[in-house]
Amino acid sequence: MPKISVLIPAYNVESYIAECLDSVLRQSLQDFEIICIDDASTDNTLSILREYEVRDNRIKVYTHDKNMGQSCGRNHALEYASGEYVYMLDADDMIRREMFEELYLLGHAENLDVIGFETENFSADSEFMKNVRIKTLTYSDTEVMDGREALNYCMENETMSLSVPTFFIRREYLIQNNIRFVEGILHEDVGYILELVVKAVRITFKHKIYFLRRIRANSTMTKGFTENNIRGYLKSFYKSFELEPELKTYLDKDERFKKAYRKWQRDIYGRLDQLYLQVSEDAVTGADAGEVFKSGSHEMSIEIDRAYEILKLHHWRTEELGISECYLCGVGQYTERTIEAVGAQGIIIRGIIVLEDKAPAFKGFPTYKPEEVDVTIPVILSVSKYTKEEYKTVLKQTGINKLMELDFLC
Repeated sequence: MPKISVLIPAYNVESYIAECLDSVLRQSLQDFEIICIDDASTDNTLSILREYEVRDNRIKVYTHDKNMGQSCGRNHALEYASGEYVYMLDADDMIRREMFEELYLLGHAENLDVIGFETENFSADSEFMKNVRIKTLTYSDTEVMDGREALNYCMENETMSLSVPTFFIRREYLIQNNIRFVEGILHEDVGYILELVVKAVRITFKHKIYFLRRIRANSTMTKGFTENNIRGYLKSFYKSFELEPELKTYLDKDERFKKAYRKWQRDIYGRLDQLYLQVSEDAVTGADAGEVFKSGSHEMSIEIDRAYEILKLHHWRTEELGISECYLCGVGQYTERTIEAVGAQGIIIRGIIVLEDKAPAFKGFPTYKPEEVDVTIPVILSVSKYTKEEYKTVLKQTGINKLMELDFLC
């Protein structure tokens, strides 16, 4: 049994697959196998894979008769894997030479299910790179945790990676917990990683870059978005609720974990809603991505509304506030959330305070400048933590001192 199985699904990557494989073959730890799945490529990818297979007997190449997507390729590759640990690498990316040796030694010594680590982006096109914003994450070197502690850590530090190649995973852990990718969708990593992290018994994070992500045009991360991207995020959003029965004991008894789990769901819904609005706007302006979206836009808007109702049902609860009326300060998703929570307690919302010129109303409530409101009525801050202090300062300067901040229960 090899120490590591490297799983590489490949589709039309003739320009990159050799660099990818070479970065694996020059690892300082050489006890590994490489499982490649050619997903019915129409370029020279399969020929290159076959050349490497002949050259090195640790490389095994399997093919799909038709294009089935990356999630299917990863699931199939896992079926052929026999290593103690598995690493899932995208066919256009690369890894650092010391990665396998250092992560295997750590994982084996500590009997770890999962190790998370950092990413560095690169591109041969420096001009293209300047215009692409793909976030990289920074971890601390953590102690060994269980999955609930790991999710707490990621949510509190805003370091939750949504890219599977940033994890090194014990194969038996995947098999025992039946952790698989949802097939036939884009952004399949999103729901998979939540399950991967929260079910772990022993997981840690490393403050070190091992994975080198290639930023290129027409990849899933950089090409124009369509309805298929939204459906992928929807599937992952729903996946988090499907997991809840398994996690019920922890969600009921561990308030910190519950808050972290709910934050993950809100964050994914936020991405989903942002993506939907972007594609909808493209549809109105006639951009290429929007043309694809137009035919199903009504059905999709119903799906987004349904997702929002599910989110409200589970999330918008807060402590009893003990007030009869208030103003809210801020406009955006935080204010929408606060409107739901405050409304559920029968509290009258006098209006929304804004610092800059906005529309005369927000969600049906009139908007006011700070100097226009009754300072005897409490104001609930409904803004992100990044702008909260700025809003506090401005409000206090205009004589508003009855400020409140909500602590959502979940």
